[in-house]
Amino acid sequence: MFVAPVYWISSNAVLAHNVAFIGSYVLAATGMYLLARFLCGRRDAAVLAALVFAFGPFRAGHVSHLQVLLSGWMPITLWLLHRYFAAPSWRSAAAFAAAFALQALSNGYFLFFLALPVAMVAWFELARRRGQWPTFVPQLAAAAALILAAIAPFAIVYANLRRQGFQRDTGDWVNFSADVGSYLFVAGGVRFWGWLHGASNSEAQLFPGLTMATLAALALIPGLRIANSVESPIPHPQSQIVTVRLYAAIAAIAFVLSLGPEPRAWGHQFLPSGPYLWLARIVPGLDGLRVPARISVVMYLALSVVAACGAARLLEVLSTRTRRLAFFAIAAFALVEGAAVPLQTAAVDGHGRPRDRAVYQWLAASVPGAALELPIREWDITPTLIYQYATLFHGHPIVNGYSGYGSALQAFLAGPPLDELETFDRALAMLRAVAIRYVLVHPGDYGDRASGVEVVRAIRAHPDQVDDVYDDGVVVAFRLRPANDAPSPAAPSGALQQVPPSQLIATASHNVDRLPFAFDGDLDSRWLSGGGQTGTEQIVIQFRQPRQVARLSLRFGLRSLGDYPRMLVVDATAPDGTAREVYRGDVLTPLALAVVKDGTYPSLDIEMTPMPTTRLSLRQLGRTSRTFWSIHEIEVWERR
Repeated sequence: MFVAPVYWISSNAVLAHNVAFIGSYVLAATGMYLLARFLCGRRDAAVLAALVFAFGPFRAGHVSHLQVLLSGWMPITLWLLHRYFAAPSWRSAAAFAAAFALQALSNGYFLFFLALPVAMVAWFELARRRGQWPTFVPQLAAAAALILAAIAPFAIVYANLRRQGFQRDTGDWVNFSADVGSYLFVAGGVRFWGWLHGASNSEAQLFPGLTMATLAALALIPGLRIANSVESPIPHPQSQIVTVRLYAAIAAIAFVLSLGPEPRAWGHQFLPSGPYLWLARIVPGLDGLRVPARISVVMYLALSVVAACGAARLLEVLSTRTRRLAFFAIAAFALVEGAAVPLQTAAVDGHGRPRDRAVYQWLAASVPGAALELPIREWDITPTLIYQYATLFHGHPIVNGYSGYGSALQAFLAGPPLDELETFDRALAMLRAVAIRYVLVHPGDYGDRASGVEVVRAIRAHPDQVDDVYDDGVVVAFRLRPANDAPSPAAPSGALQQVPPSQLIATASHNVDRLPFAFDGDLDSRWLSGGGQTGTEQIVIQFRQPRQVARLSLRFGLRSLGDYPRMLVVDATAPDGTAREVYRGDVLTPLALAVVKDGTYPSLDIEMTPMPTTRLSLRQLGRTSRTFWSIHEIEVWERR
């Protein structure tokens, strides 16, 4: 919200991003300075803490994660919380709540992670001030209510998305957890610590920096006196020893939680499960986070406070001249060891890629509708992010995207449906059926420009499916005709039940040994033909007794969506031996609709008028050398 005026004035989303990016460093440094100065009482020590928190090498791995860089509200929240306990009032409680809400709205992860230090500080302060509970309890309850009110509109949306299947599983948590060894790796852009490069995953590049580690160690050395500075902004600052112990405990707990559900050290699991898993099972919403390693930011925050106390201890015993030299040397080293240049980001023009501007102006002036950008290169930053940024200019939703959540439709369209040019009429019909109105082809973004030119030629070959064409010589955009409102086959009336696989006898023309996998109830196993589709593949299902078959469901899997039959015919045989054809055609359109409905295990449902049936025959008549024909599960449904 703070950079929104930049965008309103400039209409330049990249400029707004860059202001927020630079501002995240200013915010982090300012927040840590306020917190550290309040707790340790020295301006110079607070500056050093601000530098190690805002410019530590651990931030270099997240230059593409603006929301992770926006951690500066964390120290501000804790600063306001400490100030509240030092001088409780409704106003200071509201200020704390506002800072917490701003951090929660900046990064959903930090809504949960910031709760850890807040809870520990609040518990510590309440334990010390039991006689003031009648004052604290209602004010803190009101602060909690303000925080909940601020995040409620967004929490409701997230809850609805979770019900639609946007959830994380344990595998995600394990893959994106820290390893003990992760704290010895840095991002590739950090030049000073080049010999600590190694982890390719930015979530595992967690080295806190030598400055932070050394200053924190100074504070943790037992037996040395820590004096409160006369520069302290509060009349009676609490003992730094207590501060060190409290924030060291916060750092230790955050470190353990960052190791995720299966704590590991250099690849070896040393506990059957970790505290993060226990919390994920009981804290609502925590299981929606993919990257436990990001709680390490709480560890850095806490260590920065401890480092401030260590810096205060060091600077306290030095002479004035030596203190200044030590301060500037430490500050310079902190900046050098955290410097990551050049920044590894995608180069994006603030007003769109120049060669695309004309086509996006045409698209912006066109009627509303979803767009598909070709080529689809899901995990390539360029051009995928270029296409995403372009939505800021033309305003249409697009199929293509780059996200922590995969898109089954995008993955499906990136495969054979749009590569098999000889059957592109079917592909265009499928695109129209899933409500894609525009197809933009960028030949220059293909690995082989000729491939993009061939796609343009294939679409032009079917003018009956296209309403309009815009061609500026660089990009060719097609506006497709709206889909025909042809009624889908009516579902049979009455309740249906699945015919038990034990009552079926199935045979296959190819790879018969794998056929049981299509009837084992396991959606991750599958039958496959074992070779390119030749038009001779067949599966026959016989029933031990006649059945009132009403539906045949062919279940597919996300990992094998390209293995759909290019031409499918299904025949049903009655007890008297007469056969009727219940389905004939390509499955591209119904399969795409099924993918939109369930991207993980889409179901191609073939409805039929219930009648006594003794046998079903599935014949694959298409030809392609590119993929097998595979089916994850075959389900036969009958009327009860």
